Amino acid sequence: MSVEHPKVTYYNPKFLAYANLTSVRYGRANPVYYVGLNFETVVPFDTSIYVDVYFYELLTNQYKRSFIEMHFNVCYLVEKDVFFGAALRAAGLNEPCPHPPGVYNLQNMTINPAVIPRGFPFTRGRIYANFTHTKTKERVADGFIDMKLATINVKNSKSLFE
Repeated sequence: MSVEHPKVTYYNPKFLAYANLTSVRYGRANPVYYVGLNFETVVPFDTSIYVDVYFYELLTNQYKRSFIEMHFNVCYLVEKDVFFGAALRAAGLNEPCPHPPGVYNLQNMTINPAVIPRGFPFTRGRIYANFTHTKTKERVADGFIDMKLATINVKNSKSLFE
C-alpha cells in the first residue's frame, strides 16, 4: 500500500496542541511508504475518544464513499486493532489506556500487507479518519491520506515488515 498526500484538516486546541501527518518513501529500492504522526495531547486520551475511519474510492477523478468503514475507541485502536493499531504499536505507542497528555512522535508506520484482504474492492482511494469526544460530542481532529494498492515482487517481503 502506498500512501501519499497526508493532511490533518482540523484539530481542536482543547484536545491537541498540534497534529502533523507525513508520508515518506526511503528510496526507489524500498517500495514501502512510511507514515509519521506527530501530535501533542492536552487531555488524556481514553475510551471517550472515538475514531471513525472511512474509505473512499477514486472514481473518475472524484472520491466516492465506499461501504468500508471502521469505528472504535482509541484504546481499542491502539491495543487490539490489527490494521491501523498494529502500526501504532510498532511505532512505540505501547502504553495501556488512558494515554496521558504529552508529546507523541510515531514514525515509520506502515500497514502489513498480510492484513489487507485479498478481495479488497478497489486499488485507489482515500482513507479519512475522524476523531470525536463521545461525552461532549466535540470534534477532536480529522484528516486523510490518499492510498494506492499495488503488488510488489520482492524476494524476501517478510523482512520489510518485521
